[in-house]
Order: sequence, then C-alpha cells, then structure tokens
Amino acid sequence: MNQIKRKQFILEKLDSLGEVSVIGLSEELGVTSETIRRDLSYLEKSGEVTKVHGGAIKVQNIQEGSFAQRMDLNRQEKMLIGQYAASLVTENDSLFIDSCTTTLIFASFLPLVKFTVFTNSSLIADQIKSKNNMAAVHVLGGEYNHTYKANLGIQTIEQMNDIHTDFTFVGVGGIDSDFGVMVKNLDEGRIAKKMLAMGRQKVILCDTSKFGQSGLMKISDINDIDIIVTDKKKNMHKQAIEALYSDKIIYAN
Repeated sequence: MNQIKRKQFILEKLDSLGEVSVIGLSEELGVTSETIRRDLSYLEKSGEVTKVHGGAIKVQNIQEGSFAQRMDLNRQEKMLIGQYAASLVTENDSLFIDSCTTTLIFASFLPLVKFTVFTNSSLIADQIKSKNNMAAVHVLGGEYNHTYKANLGIQTIEQMNDIHTDFTFVGVGGIDSDFGVMVKNLDEGRIAKKMLAMGRQKVILCDTSKFGQSGLMKISDINDIDIIVTDKKKNMHKQAIEALYSDKIIYAN
C-alpha cells in the first residue's frame, strides 16, 4: 500500500475509532513502525491528527469534540462498562461521579435504592433523579462549561474539601503503564483528581481504546486505583497493564 492509501486508511480508522496506535497500524498495514510514525507526522503537520504517546487522535478529540460525538464513540463498550460499574453500588453508599460520557451512561444503570451522589454534571444529576427519587443528588457549583456539560473551576474543587465518599467513579482519556491515569482537559482533570483523592474506593471506567493513550494531565498513578472496569477487547498496551495490575481489572460482560 502506497503512502497516499496508507494516509487515507489512517484517517478512515480515526473517523471510526477516534484514535489509532502505531503498533496496531503497523500490524494492519504490514509496514514498519517508523513508516507509520512518518505518516502520522505528515498528517499532524497538515492539521488532520494530533500525535500522542504511541499513536494519534483526531484533532477534534484533543478538544473533546461535541458531547454528542463523544457519546457515540465506543458506545457499546461504554454501555457494558457502565452497567457493570453500577452493580458495585448498594443501598446507602455515597459516590463522587465526574462529568464524562461514560459516567453519564453509568449513571443510567444505577440501582433504584437510596444513595448519595456528588457530581459536577447536571446531566448526570438529571439522569439519576429522573428515575430514582430515593437518591440524594448534590450538584457541585462552579463555572458552567457548555462543551463538557459540567461545572468546572476552583469553586467546584473547594466544595469537595470536606466530603468523603464510599466510591469515586471517573472516566479517563488514557491509561498508560509509564504515565498513569490521564485526561485530555486540565479543568476536568483537576476535578477528577480531587474526586479520586476524596473517595475511599477509586473506580476508573475505561474502554480498551484508552489503554496506551496519554493526555494533558495525570490524575492518578495506576497503583492508587482500586478498580479498573473495562471491556474484553485487547490491545498490546492493555496487555502490558494487565500483566502488572491484573488484581485491579474487572471485565464487563
């Protein structure tokens, strides 16, 4: 396959998945990793992709795209992950839930029992209260960000100073054996990092595409996470993390 066809293949893959890895493309196209890196560098210079550790993502994804676009990305995997993660919650538990598409799906599966939620997402608050009047839902205030459908900023963080919950559930932009657990937006990252610090059980919701990806901000070491809920798909980065942290990983059926 010549260079033009390779680049078209890469762009089509990005349209479908949102992100690609050098190793995966090298295996699929039967070329060296160096060839793929050159292709990605060319596409980055033309403004069509953004290179990240081990691969590349679409330019819109580094800005997180629209909320609707992110909801559709890997939706089936998010549904499985959200449903399993929700089964961890029992009556009278208290939860932090951060604002992302995976946690919004997770919120839709929460059991119809009494529990307490603290979230910076009005969408998540609505999702829970529309189904469950027994749940006590607290929306953390702050500056509203339309792109992320969430309240962000120092006011949001300060409101969590004296709150300690049984669980924290967060979605991530990437998880890497070298760099840890990461997100792609600094404002969201500060919120997620604080929530993890204040929760006793720290739960990451992470589909396979996020393994091997990095981001702008590290929110935790993998070792400090209690549970990583993911799907059963495989990639090489995920297998490396599985080898080191198999006791933390739960596969959603």
